Amino acid sequence: MDKIYDILVVGGGPAGVTSAIYAKRAGRDVAIIEKFVIGGQLSLIGEIENYPGFSSIAGDELAKDFRNHAKSLDIPFIYDDISDYDFAGEVKTVASKKQSYKAKAVILAMGSHPKELNIDGEKNFIGRGVSYCALCDGNFFKNQDVAVVGSGDSAVSDALYLSNTCKNVYVLTKNQLKLNNYSEADLSERENIKVLKGAISKQIEGDNKVQTLVYEKDGEESNLDVNAVFVAIGRKPDTDNLKDKINLNDRGFIETNDRMETSTKGVYACGDVRTSVIKQIATAVGDGAIAGNEASKYVLIMDKLNKK
Repeated sequence: MDKIYDILVVGGGPAGVTSAIYAKRAGRDVAIIEKFVIGGQLSLIGEIENYPGFSSIAGDELAKDFRNHAKSLDIPFIYDDISDYDFAGEVKTVASKKQSYKAKAVILAMGSHPKELNIDGEKNFIGRGVSYCALCDGNFFKNQDVAVVGSGDSAVSDALYLSNTCKNVYVLTKNQLKLNNYSEADLSERENIKVLKGAISKQIEGDNKVQTLVYEKDGEESNLDVNAVFVAIGRKPDTDNLKDKINLNDRGFIETNDRMETSTKGVYACGDVRTSVIKQIATAVGDGAIAGNEASKYVLIMDKLNKK
């Protein structure tokens, strides 16, 4: 017979690992399924300066700490790429192309990834001036010139945040700004923010780090001398295979209540994959703690009911 876990966690980033730790400490039989590496996108981050308890720590070092903590509790890691879900019935099934896994409860923690510009030089300078998180990396560019590429609220939020510490902030948007929570006046009030409308980012150049952003405006190419390019054109959650399985918002993020419960009983979501105000390591860990605790209580209740 197939093994039935108490809880399966899909995704091994900060949220997923934390949820598994809390579930394991509550006495549940839990495993983490991860398609790449335990620690998730932490392994791709340079220095982290906004995670409590560490004034500064490399992303791969923090990822290692997460892995070691889970290992110390004998939480198994299953390396597989989940592509299908069946949440009907008391026993849930998650499956890859080669194997299926069963559990009484499932915690979804697949995370999300930033949308990329897909221009020359972008991938080459990730971690060396190209960033997708102003909150994470803005502090590294104090008193320097930076660019923010985007046309929505996230771009404006990043520009305002960066303007507090950076020398000059250039906002490049292909078309008009499309804002819900901000106005153009919010930007014009800051003397060190300049908006370049109709500017299409073409290429990022530099030696060992970002030095120039090449853009096209009104049919002419120009160079912008900046030390960093912050890409703020949105994020995409890894939920394509969850459509019609649970409720998603219009951008594909999983809808949950404050207990991390999804629209389906026994299925929880935490971290960047769910709807949230900000997406940071600290908030992912908080989500994971709640999800692990709530999923554990659900399994305990269901076990008691089934014994009657």
